[in-house]
Amino acid sequence: MDAVNLAKNFIDKSQNILIFRSPELQGDSLGSALALFYTLKKLGKNVNVNIDDVPEKFQFLTNPYAVGSDDFVISIDTEGKEISQMRYEKNHKDLKIHLSLSGGEIKGKDISFSSFANAGTFSPNADLLITIGVQSLENLPQTLWKIPILNIDNQPQNENFGEVNLIEMTSSLAEIAVSLVRFMNQEELIDKKTATCLLTGIIWSSQNFRNPRTRPKTFETSAFLIEKGANHQEIIHYLYKQKNISQIKLLGKILENLSFHEPKEIYSATIKENDFKECQTNSKDLAFVLEELKFHFRHLPNLLILWESHASPPLTKGIFYSPNSTLTEKILKNFESASKGNGVLFLVRETDLNIAQEKVLQVL
Repeated sequence: MDAVNLAKNFIDKSQNILIFRSPELQGDSLGSALALFYTLKKLGKNVNVNIDDVPEKFQFLTNPYAVGSDDFVISIDTEGKEISQMRYEKNHKDLKIHLSLSGGEIKGKDISFSSFANAGTFSPNADLLITIGVQSLENLPQTLWKIPILNIDNQPQNENFGEVNLIEMTSSLAEIAVSLVRFMNQEELIDKKTATCLLTGIIWSSQNFRNPRTRPKTFETSAFLIEKGANHQEIIHYLYKQKNISQIKLLGKILENLSFHEPKEIYSATIKENDFKECQTNSKDLAFVLEELKFHFRHLPNLLILWESHASPPLTKGIFYSPNSTLTEKILKNFESASKGNGVLFLVRETDLNIAQEKVLQVL
């Protein structure tokens, strides 16, 4: 039996399901996790998903729920039933919810429970864990290791740690999620909200379809989701149009300071503490700058950004981005650093930005 058949069987047999997403893949993992959350809820499953620390640009997907909320949701299937009145009474021991029906009958199977939660609050009674974008069992809290796992990922480094491993390296996570829901013959469960989550994942993963590796199938899947009500314009508005004015100022400051070192074919810029203050930003906003540059330049060249850090003792921090892995390896080899995709975050134990810049250029 192939992986997608096994995945369907695991979901069919499970009632209490946890969804654990990798926070590193942002829009793709978040959109996929929320879409599966909404779909499984409609199937009457009890579902939890971790959505803590959602970047501002993706928070439109989590509304009306508050990010990081501990809200617990009691859902009642009211199809064929008429609720005329509702009241509740609460004391120090319990909470009772009273429903008056003018038609139909509510049974135990019509009631389900779910929540957006952090991993630490996941129910110990879960009978299935769905991981999304997680490469290894080591990336999961140990409390989740004993639960049967449906492992959904698109990364070649994935260690196939699940009882079922749904791995497709040529697809976004959202496309894998769409394929799974469609295979389960649950297309009718993909409403506007779910379709918007999935399309957000595809748009983010494909860089708004500008990535040269975007396949014709991706456009077909996106068209299907738009037919299902996905709000393409809303997604573009939140991901690419709604920008913080302070971050835009910082982007302008970096472009203003940008210089090109022709022998090395490297663009570089230095940012002083006063620059951050003038723009009312900090070093965390540099992630926005890099994403903007990547979005507007299809083939982003080698880019070096250095800034002052007030650590003790003072030093220089830097980001180096390059599609050339040989250059990023040089940074990793010569400086205290950590890599993420085509980028490297590193330290130069030098207080003077110009001297630090020369040291980095010499290494490259």
